[in-house]
Amino acid sequence: MRKNFSKYLSFLIFTFLVTGQSQYNGPDDLAGDPSAIRESRMDGNRILLYFKNTTELSDWAPGGVDNVSIWPNDGTGTKMVDGIGLLIAAKVYIQDDNNSATVDTIIIEDLNQIEDQSISKHEVYFLQTSYREEMDHNPSNTLDWGFYPPFGYFNPAQDEPAMSDKPDTWPIGGWPASGNDTKWKGAWDGRFGKGVQYADLETYFVANDAQDQENLGVEDYVKYYPRPGHFVGDIRPNVTIQFGSPWGGLGTRVETRG
Repeated sequence: MRKNFSKYLSFLIFTFLVTGQSQYNGPDDLAGDPSAIRESRMDGNRILLYFKNTTELSDWAPGGVDNVSIWPNDGTGTKMVDGIGLLIAAKVYIQDDNNSATVDTIIIEDLNQIEDQSISKHEVYFLQTSYREEMDHNPSNTLDWGFYPPFGYFNPAQDEPAMSDKPDTWPIGGWPASGNDTKWKGAWDGRFGKGVQYADLETYFVANDAQDQENLGVEDYVKYYPRPGHFVGDIRPNVTIQFGSPWGGLGTRVETRG
């Protein structure tokens, strides 16, 4: 995302403390797909909150209330915030082989090597988000480089993400569990377990940044492949855009529960 943010934007910034790598044993998600974008509104506990399953919350919606955040939601409330976007920032180290004729792709993961001043290295910076404006995009300006939801976490025949009070929005074959396995068909994937619904209303979705090819262009002399050997559409070939492109972005998977 560009650094020249509009002064009218409001962002909720999440800080992540990375304590070390661990083996991932969750679902083998598809690459995010713009055709999987859904929107809905949280309206439990006197709140109205518009959201998309891209991680973006609210909007200003001049002259209207459809896409905003309001409390109390009883006809007397006021707009609380403008748009809210999740920001994930990171720096990646790529080893420089000191050969200008080759593309540098080797990721430096060892902390000692990162701090070793004798090793020549590049620094690749990411600021990943999803927002309605000021996004980096592909050269033809037809695709924003950010978070998109993968299919699998909602019923694609519906116009909403999975909502706890609407079973017809839940994934038909069950919820992604581990690898290609699913679980709890016909039951809500609740925060506290199968079918558990303590809140007035819940939503649950996932997004990833696989479609972000910003550091994988033909002109890039440093390339970052977060998931070598994985490609957009290698699990679901009917992805609607960038089929066959390498899995891009920072390699981030965002699991969201509202």
